Amino acid sequence: MAMEFVVQRLQVGDVIRVDLGDGDVEATVARDIVRTETAVHVVLRVPGRDDVAREWAPGEMVTVVRGP
Repeated sequence: MAMEFVVQRLQVGDVIRVDLGDGDVEATVARDIVRTETAVHVVLRVPGRDDVAREWAPGEMVTVVRGP
């Protein structure tokens, strides 16, 4: 079951649905999340690819497929 969460609530191990340029994929939050006043920085792991760094503005929503 997928749920929409505010990006600040992400935790290591969460699996999210994200568009990496070639359609939506499921990616796992792989490292500690860096939260600042202006951005949330997340490193995502996608099977068969290099880790990907993403940045969202606080308050943006992400689709969480499953938690840690």
